Amino acid sequence: MKVLIIGGSRGIGWELAKIYSLADDVVVVTGRKQPDQDSDKIEFEKLDLSTGKYIEDIESLVKKIGKIDRLVFAPGYYQEGTITDLEPPEILDMIQVCGTAFIFAVRSVLNNQNELDECIVITSSSQWTPRKLEPIYNFTKAGLGHFAHALSQDERVKKVLVAGPTGTKTAFHEGREVDMSTYHAPAWVAQQIHDYSEGKFNYKFIKILRDPAEVEVSTVE
Repeated sequence: MKVLIIGGSRGIGWELAKIYSLADDVVVVTGRKQPDQDSDKIEFEKLDLSTGKYIEDIESLVKKIGKIDRLVFAPGYYQEGTITDLEPPEILDMIQVCGTAFIFAVRSVLNNQNELDECIVITSSSQWTPRKLEPIYNFTKAGLGHFAHALSQDERVKKVLVAGPTGTKTAFHEGREVDMSTYHAPAWVAQQIHDYSEGKFNYKFIKILRDPAEVEVSTVE
């Protein structure tokens, strides 16, 4: 199986890549920076989703990789500020990186091969619980989850899993004073995503909760 993980050079995406590589899948991860860890089983492709040519870069990458069996979308970064605190370029960057990049990635895959066996979208608890100082992040994650649900109604996409983790110990929180004592390790979150993506279904939405750590299956179709 060939796997493309967009936003997979660190955090949950990287941990998923490690799981898939152990199953001898061909795994390609993307990111703006090289992965912090080395693996001779995981291929890295630089992809900056914040540039003005990100659509063309996505299309070129998809064509270069060839047929993709599983597409995972996992990028995200912290952005704080009310809608009047944030400048227009900051707002548009968040929407592009965490939202429209996925739309164009799926579009490129379907244009290239006309079907996709499996799609995994990693959102956040902000998909259903908005946070006051993260309005654009809330917007992108809620929209991302809903778009993925709609995508499952496209007969060319065979399986869609939307996973919304709560707090996870990743670089997302660097530079912030946050109590992460109950936050999940990214490897644990990745394992839940992997396990709940197993089996036959068309669409599934899971909430990966903490304190206590558990997974709530909110929707299955």
